[in-house]
Amino acid sequence: MNAPSTFLAEWTPSAQTPVFAGHFPGNPLLPGSMLLDWAVSAYAHANHRRVSDCSVRQARFLAPARPDVPLRLEHQPARRDRTRLQVMAMPANGEPYVVLDVLLDPPRRDAEEVGP
Repeated sequence: MNAPSTFLAEWTPSAQTPVFAGHFPGNPLLPGSMLLDWAVSAYAHANHRRVSDCSVRQARFLAPARPDVPLRLEHQPARRDRTRLQVMAMPANGEPYVVLDVLLDPPRRDAEEVGP
């Protein structure tokens, strides 16, 4: 039984972002570290948590994130009180597809909420 996903954030990485010039010339893609940072930061912000309190159990990069293709972040509960994050690419002329799938461990017991 899968719980429904909940929308968290959208982002369209601009082709003008300097990282695309060197990653990789002629075949630009968003570095995985930037994609993972955006997903975890957006989740933490939406849930009034510090990024440092989010522990990534697993991250799977399933497809490249390209410049100027909108990205949509969703989350849903997972087994053992974990949280699943999915980043979907939303191309204008095609079907959405999963770019990144992340499994977060539950927050530590001593993790404090931060203000909105």
